[in-house]
Amino acid sequence: MNKDNKSVVEFQKKLVNSIEAKTLAVRHVCNSGTHAGIDKVKWSTDAEKASFSLDSIGYKAQPMRLLITRPKGHTKDRHIQLPTFYDRAMQVLYAYSLDPVSEATGCRKSFAFRKGRSQQDVHAHIINAFESADPPQFLIKADVKACYANISHEWLLQNIPINPYVLKQFLKAGHVFGGELFPSDDIGISLGSSLSPILGNMTLDGIQQYIYEKLHGRHPDGGDNLVYMQKCTPNEANELGSDRIKILKEFLAVRGLTLSAEKTHIINITDGFTFLSRHYQYNDRFIYSMPSESAIAKMEKTLRELILPYRGGQKTLIDKLNKKLIGWASYHKITEAHNAFRYIDTVVKTLLLQLCSELNPLLSRKKVINKYFYQEADGNYVYALIDKPDVRVIRIADTILTSYQPVNTKKNPYLDFEYYEERTGEREILSVVGKYKSVWFRQGGKCFYCGKPILNGEKKTLVIIEPTLSENLKNQAYVHKYCSLGEAEFYNSEFDIDTPFELKELLDKMSKSNESLVNTKNWKFSSLMEYFRLKKSSAFTLSFKEIGGIIGKPLCDTAHRTESYWFKRGKNCISQCCLQNGYNVKKLDRNKKRVSFERVDVSGEAVNIPEVFINGRVPDDVKIEVENFFEHIKKKYGL
Repeated sequence: MNKDNKSVVEFQKKLVNSIEAKTLAVRHVCNSGTHAGIDKVKWSTDAEKASFSLDSIGYKAQPMRLLITRPKGHTKDRHIQLPTFYDRAMQVLYAYSLDPVSEATGCRKSFAFRKGRSQQDVHAHIINAFESADPPQFLIKADVKACYANISHEWLLQNIPINPYVLKQFLKAGHVFGGELFPSDDIGISLGSSLSPILGNMTLDGIQQYIYEKLHGRHPDGGDNLVYMQKCTPNEANELGSDRIKILKEFLAVRGLTLSAEKTHIINITDGFTFLSRHYQYNDRFIYSMPSESAIAKMEKTLRELILPYRGGQKTLIDKLNKKLIGWASYHKITEAHNAFRYIDTVVKTLLLQLCSELNPLLSRKKVINKYFYQEADGNYVYALIDKPDVRVIRIADTILTSYQPVNTKKNPYLDFEYYEERTGEREILSVVGKYKSVWFRQGGKCFYCGKPILNGEKKTLVIIEPTLSENLKNQAYVHKYCSLGEAEFYNSEFDIDTPFELKELLDKMSKSNESLVNTKNWKFSSLMEYFRLKKSSAFTLSFKEIGGIIGKPLCDTAHRTESYWFKRGKNCISQCCLQNGYNVKKLDRNKKRVSFERVDVSGEAVNIPEVFINGRVPDDVKIEVENFFEHIKKKYGL
């Protein structure tokens, strides 16, 4: 970025005057589905949607309509100011011209309300910051008090690179409530404006650099410079932290902002802290994260309010529950969330049983369970349609915990198109949203290659069905990620893969072996098997380097590149070392090159299979369904 302000102004003028941008702004407003402004007009006719009428010449913004709401679970009211549809379209149009500037000038480490960034990126940044070679011991958790309501209009008009006349119209429009007009003060921006998130971000841009320069002078390469408090005593931390808070207050004061005294703290990371519904705590070289107690309590309350008063159909309730559970699990699956997931599953089952008992007061508990719950092969009961057991409430404890690949903060969404398109496409495929829903429902949620269900949390991808045809959605299918990899590895050095041989010779050689590959002394994971056998901890973490040290040589490239390497079932793989000794892979972080293991219950008992499935003749469809079921059970439990 060359900070050519003249070119920026010319670019913005060209964009806001283009009929294409005006048309997009009108479409955005018409598709938003929000309430009308004070004129009570919601654009519906072609005349109302005439985009060419959007013009800054002689523009006069109308007062906004004030809505006062209180979101569920909150104790404070939220004031939302709604512009008219015309003013809203003007704000969207000028947001188009300002957003590229904000992306070019914004802090690399700011994540809220920015294209291609999310709360998951904040989480990844926190993990990276506190797992460095010499991490800071203390941090400052600061909260700006009522940020949007207190931003200085004067500062915005002097510092935001946008047409000042139009910006002033947005800021000074005032609002109407109860039939009375309230003029705008000299502070505050609307919560209902498309421009407000950009203005809020640009107001706070530069905090990090400002503090750094106050403490150390200008950094030679400018840009983002992290300010850490080195290891020190609590008293020293309070003194250093107070200095930084003072500098932070100076930065905010110029913009009309202050810090919340109740929510600003100096925290020792070994004591832990809660942020964005997650609790972080540093221990033994790693910072651990998990859903916070308040997040779990809020989810429990949400489930209680949904389930207990419910009086509709069973399938509708299952759909509503699964939507909430999948969303909650998707947000927290990049943390150490297994215990929280198991607790929420228990809450769901308990509430559903309570609901069913209330709906059937004359039935015994056993009859209620038989009416609404389906018993799986492992003895577990799930809330499901008895005649269609696949329609069931999911169990989020089955979710595979994964690491998150953070956004490259050096990339610009307006310049690095391919990078952001690839990230967006991957997220849409994994979340099964938008156009990909039709592909998912066409397959019934089953892998196109192996025919097994793609479980919640399992990695999946899209493949082309027929390479000779076009790549439209009808020619695409969902498959397990590991089914698409087509990997093959030889673990026994007895077979020289560089020597050409006929398939028959290979099969003959393998058939002569009297021992399984697992039992051979040359098996490459035999030392790792012994390590797990002697391990007593209920849970522990090993780095890739440590695992390489145990087996006597570095892990292969496949272990670093793919997740399927760690979750494969069967002989000659790492998961066998875990499962045979009562452990399971619970979290894999290929970015940090480490894997976490947790002890699982490996007790079991014999299965009684009805004789008809062993000696009797059954229809082909039954045979295929039973075999597929047992294959699923074998894979799920590593049998």
